Amino acid sequence: MISWRSGEAATRDGQTELMRRSRTGLVVLMTLVALTVLVTWPQALHLAARIGAHDDPQFSIWRLAWIAHALRSDPRHLFDANIFFPAKGTLAFSDAMLLEGVLAAPLIWAGVPTGLVYNVLLFAGFVLSGLGMFVLARHVTGQSGPAIVAAAIFTVAPYRIDHFMHLELQWAMWMPLAFWAIHRTFEQPSWQPGLLAGVFVWLQIVSSVYYGVFLAIACLVLALSLSIVHRDTAPRAIAWLTAGAALAALLALPYAWPYIQASRTMARRLSEVSTYSAHLWNYLASAGPSRFWGWTSDRLGGVELNLFPGLIAIVLAFASILNHRRRLVLVYAVLALVMIDLSLGLNGFLYQWLSERVPALHGLRSPARFGILASCAIAMLAAFGAQMLSELAVKSARVVSFIVPALLLLIAVEGSTTGMQLMDVPKVANEDLSVYTTIRRIGPGPILELPLPRLDALPGHDARFTLWSIEHWHPIVNGYSGYYPLEFAQTVVRTEHFPDDQSIAQLTNIGVRFIVVHRAFYDEGVYRALLQQISARQELTALGTYLDPLGECRLFLVGR
Repeated sequence: MISWRSGEAATRDGQTELMRRSRTGLVVLMTLVALTVLVTWPQALHLAARIGAHDDPQFSIWRLAWIAHALRSDPRHLFDANIFFPAKGTLAFSDAMLLEGVLAAPLIWAGVPTGLVYNVLLFAGFVLSGLGMFVLARHVTGQSGPAIVAAAIFTVAPYRIDHFMHLELQWAMWMPLAFWAIHRTFEQPSWQPGLLAGVFVWLQIVSSVYYGVFLAIACLVLALSLSIVHRDTAPRAIAWLTAGAALAALLALPYAWPYIQASRTMARRLSEVSTYSAHLWNYLASAGPSRFWGWTSDRLGGVELNLFPGLIAIVLAFASILNHRRRLVLVYAVLALVMIDLSLGLNGFLYQWLSERVPALHGLRSPARFGILASCAIAMLAAFGAQMLSELAVKSARVVSFIVPALLLLIAVEGSTTGMQLMDVPKVANEDLSVYTTIRRIGPGPILELPLPRLDALPGHDARFTLWSIEHWHPIVNGYSGYYPLEFAQTVVRTEHFPDDQSIAQLTNIGVRFIVVHRAFYDEGVYRALLQQISARQELTALGTYLDPLGECRLFLVGR
């Protein structure tokens, strides 16, 4: 009888604990969603119809749509995307966002608008990154209050707002989860958390190649630091984490192979790496849309160089010095300092030495993106700081209950923005008159969209043309990406004076079948003169006037 009652009490206790955790999880989720809506405002009002006013959201929508198209039509040629014809392996010219693409595919197949799919994934990147930070901070501090503070800081970090247009750079949730698995491995060495750490690194790689490479380096720094804190378990923990690293490498190899092949013909110039190497003062520069700190962007920052973690985060991070868990505070202080130094790139101490030993860094032009890992470490230090404040006020329950909400309010106010700049998701008003509908009806063949950009004025309008190719999936000469292949450069140079003889010869040689001339991108006089020149070429057949998402265009057939 006693045993039965004990079991009943244990069951009730378990149910109570489950309900408590569920309520905590719901509160955390709602808080992070609210913070995401706040800092990305007014994007939440236009999830289906508007995207960030930048070329990259258009490119991201194309990447999601291409992966869905390729998975259904020809998965073996996933990386042979339809841009930069006749080049091959063109999806590997920038981050493919494979995980986001796989998650988006069922929605796109079901007919959900691609703009809505993109924005849902964008919001998910913010919110899930915060949840990942909550899991890490809750485990390390043992308290939900400091953990939600860390989650809020990581969610609204000005770095994220600066990269609002980069979908893949919002998917950073695997960073804190990998750190969480590493902590568990050192606390109770076994194969499960060790391999789980490797899986999280792999998931980060297929979410964002940049972040995956950077995370692997950060995991090494964290593991070495924790080896000093947990000396008794370090040998076994390192052994299991090594197995996890091997698993991550094994899983990542098929995905990495197209990038390895692409790297044989393309490499980042030192001038590019230097441009996107931060300086220490960039950690005082916030994102331009920041309501309170936006003025620092022009004075202390630059493109990809706005790395300010937030004043509240800095204050709490310094307060962590007083936390009684000094060894763990020191671990994350070391991690933050190393990540900050790596973000300095060629202006720092470690990056050049490391890049000589890690080939994966050679294709990455922006060391400043190590700033997201610095933000992750600083958020953890802020959790220790918030924990210290709670412990100082432990004698007053009223003060303790006030600290976390007050910190969240301050973080929300500081993280607020003047509003994101948005643009409409392009679409053709009348599908029946669309030039791309006509091209689909005529049949297959590569397309040249005019105007092409000059090599000294890339990318021109090619982000739009890349997005519009979703309407037909024919190969296009145009393209938007992190790299520009030799084939594209040759066509640009040889068609500079289109429609002269050299232009026609080049287009014929590479097999272009359709040419679309978009009126919206020409001055009226230039447009009319170009049409007259084209009409004089017997090699080009006029097929009529149609609509593109911006208005009128003319369609021509190469050959007869």
